[in-house]
Amino acid sequence: ETALARDDATRERFMAFARDTDDVTTRARMIGLAGEFHWLTRDERRTELARMAGEILAGNRAGAADVDVVCGLNRDGDLDGALDGVEVEGARDTVANGAVRACLGDGAGRTQVLEALAAGTTQEVQVAQAYLRHQPIDDPAELRGIVAAIAQMPAGEAQVRALQAIGEHRLSDPQSIETLARLFPAAPSWDVQSAIAGVLIRADYQTIARPEVVATMQQHRHKSPHGADLIDALIRRLQAN
Repeated sequence: ETALARDDATRERFMAFARDTDDVTTRARMIGLAGEFHWLTRDERRTELARMAGEILAGNRAGAADVDVVCGLNRDGDLDGALDGVEVEGARDTVANGAVRACLGDGAGRTQVLEALAAGTTQEVQVAQAYLRHQPIDDPAELRGIVAAIAQMPAGEAQVRALQAIGEHRLSDPQSIETLARLFPAAPSWDVQSAIAGVLIRADYQTIARPEVVATMQQHRHKSPHGADLIDALIRRLQAN
């Protein structure tokens, strides 16, 4: 055991500062350092992180960045169940709060987040996007349903973000890929078409590598404001196949 690990006075000052900071990223890093300094046991670290998550919920100001931090802290599942059965006073039933709980293994929170992905505001979809970077959708049927719901969303930033979140899943389901291929010509803006192309170019796009699909994309594509783009790249790959 090092002298630093035995320095109780420094430990108390350090932890008091960590608990007092409003910056979630800083607080999480300090808790991690406290563990490295042997100032916190594994159980004590879990307790500190659960306390932080509870305060995020109580503050009702959580956003995508907070969700990213909390999910990142629980990538190994050590914090699963840390807030199970805990009623946080003042916490509202928001998508962001649901995402924080989902990061800690809460099933109801996950359901709330996935529903928001295809039906939420731009900010709520951004929260869902942050959550899914850490906790992707593994069930093909569930993913297929979400893709179908996203295809029905009003065109706009929320739909673009939802498509970007799905793109990271590298779709292999033919039905989902066909759904997005049909959405492409109906998309009213370059932003939405580019987001669709971003999904399809990472997907098993051979299933739509047909001359009629390529022709439809060429005919209905919106002009890029940036020159050559993902849409061009997708069309070239489809032609090559």
